[in-house]
This record gives sequence, structure tokens and C-alpha cells, in this order.
Amino acid sequence: MKQKLMLAGTALLVFALLFIFSENKTLIQNVIQAKTNNEQQLSTPQNAQQTQTTNQTASIQPNISPNEMVRCNGMAEMFTDPIIEDSFNWYSANQDIFFDNIKQQQTQQARIASAFINKNKSIEADIKMFDTLSQTYPSNKLIAFNLMLHCGYSTVEVCDETMMQRALDTDNQNGALWLQMAIYQLKSADVEKAKKSLVQFIHSQRYNEYSGDYLSTIDLALKEAGANDDLSLKIAMLGIAATRYKPNYSLLIKLCDKTDTDNASLLNICLQTSERLIESKGGLFTHQMGLSIQKSMLEKYGDSEGIANNSSAQKAFDTFNEEANIAMNMVLRSRKRTGDWLSLNIDYGELAALEYMIDQAKQASANHQQDQCAVDW
Repeated sequence: MKQKLMLAGTALLVFALLFIFSENKTLIQNVIQAKTNNEQQLSTPQNAQQTQTTNQTASIQPNISPNEMVRCNGMAEMFTDPIIEDSFNWYSANQDIFFDNIKQQQTQQARIASAFINKNKSIEADIKMFDTLSQTYPSNKLIAFNLMLHCGYSTVEVCDETMMQRALDTDNQNGALWLQMAIYQLKSADVEKAKKSLVQFIHSQRYNEYSGDYLSTIDLALKEAGANDDLSLKIAMLGIAATRYKPNYSLLIKLCDKTDTDNASLLNICLQTSERLIESKGGLFTHQMGLSIQKSMLEKYGDSEGIANNSSAQKAFDTFNEEANIAMNMVLRSRKRTGDWLSLNIDYGELAALEYMIDQAKQASANHQQDQCAVDW
């Protein structure tokens, strides 16, 4: 029972991590990237001031308000279901066996999953492990992105330009990798190179942080190691995902915050970077960072209309977070809904998956003939 409650707590922690920034608007601490092909001069600051804030949550038609959505009781309620309780007891008793099985396998899937599950005591050791994997599987984009992601956090010279470029070449059409390159270049105090990488990010047509690939890799590895495909596996998978590194945007924020209006070119790069983050649909954290950086840049321009638009977008995003929290409580009670959410995450990314599940939760809330909070695993 103690282990079961610990796993339940892990699930609740996952949701807290996903939605924490809706409670703390000042968390301007990480995000940005780039892709394309040249270092052409961006539009003038005057034109940039006229840019309207992009509200990516507007695609969801508010047919009912969050207050009208069915609100299921706390996640702990699920674990009173006998089937769920037995499942968690069985998983808890065999968890170490599953992890050992994954670690001992030498398939590409298992080795990648093991890198995420069996973290080392130092980030430097993790970087070396990801670097080895990236050379063993040079076409694997999930590994390449996470190698660059880890380099954004390292304080020791374990990463170099050759390593970063090799990872970038794996998926150089993806703005997410250009952003990581810019962050690495800022760590190396090479602002000029970082600016060029940010321009590439701004013009990128695609942005993928591979959250779906990450979830599917862990999910499949646990199944292959002997775990049942039930709620306990999904909660374990989410618990592992909660420990995943997110982009380290602190240096980018520092660069943009200290840039004055007399440096029009760099200020404009910062503004357009924030707008690209907002529209990227990369994830909840990425979207929030884009809004936060955008607000800071518009304040430097003194753009009152843009600030008002940003405020409206922030309020809409806060509502989106509230709706997502309600919807996910409903989603995890159903095997089908959970499966749909994971599939959408893999195919379309975190935000698009949540948009769809919110829409489904709203439709379900309008159906008063069925108990939408019933556990169906």
C-alpha cells in the first residue's frame, strides 16, 4: 500500500510540474531555438512593434467554460478501485526487475530508455552516455536533441562545437535543435554565433522537442521488460518523464533582458524569438516562456497595444492550463482516452494533444447520461 501511494504521489507530482507555471507567472527561465538558412536582417523595430500577439489557444472553441466542465475527484480516488489497486501492487513489487531487464537489453530501444531511466550521479556522465549513443545511432533524433539539451545545463567543458554540430546535423531542419545550439553558444559567450543560430530558429518551419518520442520509448521499453499495459505503467512512465530535462533558457532570458533599445537588431531577434516560441506548439513550458519573453521585449519597446495583446494571450493560456488540468484528470481514468492522448502526443506534440483532449472533455461534460469520472481500465 505504501508503494502504491508513492506511485499515486508521483502522478500528482507530474501534473504539478506540467501546470506549475500557471501558478507562477514570473518563471521566465528557459526557452528558445532556431532554424533556416541565412542571417538576413530581420524586420525593423518599428514593424516589430506592430506584431500582434499570437494566441495559440484560440483554436479551441469555448463551447463551455472551465466551471461547467465535469471535475472528477482527486487522482487518489482512482486507487480505491480493486483492479487499479492490484495492478499497482503488482507493478510496485516488480519495478526493479523491469528496470534491470531494460538495462540488460542491448536493443536500440532499450539502450535509449535506459539512458533516461538510469540517470548517473552527474550530468557530465549523462552527456558522455548520450554522446556515445548518438555516435552508435547517428540518425536517432531523440538522442541528438537530448544530448544538446544536456549540454545546455553542463558547467564543465564536456561538450564542444564538434559534438554539438554532429547532433545538430541529425535534424538541422528542426528549430528545437537550433535553439539548443544558440544556448550552448551563449554558454561559450559567443553572442554573434548565438544570434545567427537564433535567426535560424526564428525562420524554422518545424519545432519538435520529441516529447512524444520520449513517452513512447519509455512506454515500449517497460512493456518489453514485462510490465502490463495498464494504468500503473502509464503512471510510471509519467513519473519518469517528470525527471526529464527541459530547455535551459536562463542565458537567453539574460541576454534579452540586458539588451537596450539602442541595440535594435538584437532586441528584434529577441522579440521574434519569443513569437516563434509562442507559435511553435512545442509544449506548455515553451509556450509560457515565449509569452514571458515577449512581454519583456514589448515593455522595452513601450508598445502598449502589444502588451495588452500579450496580457490577453496570457489569460487565455491560464484558462487553457486550467482546462487541461481538469481534462487530464478525466483522461487518465480511461484506457481509451489515455491511449488517444499518448498517440496524439507522439504524432502532434504536447499542446495539440491537450487541445484535443480538452475538446473531448468538454463534449463529455455535456453528456449527462454517463459518469465521465468512472474508472475504465
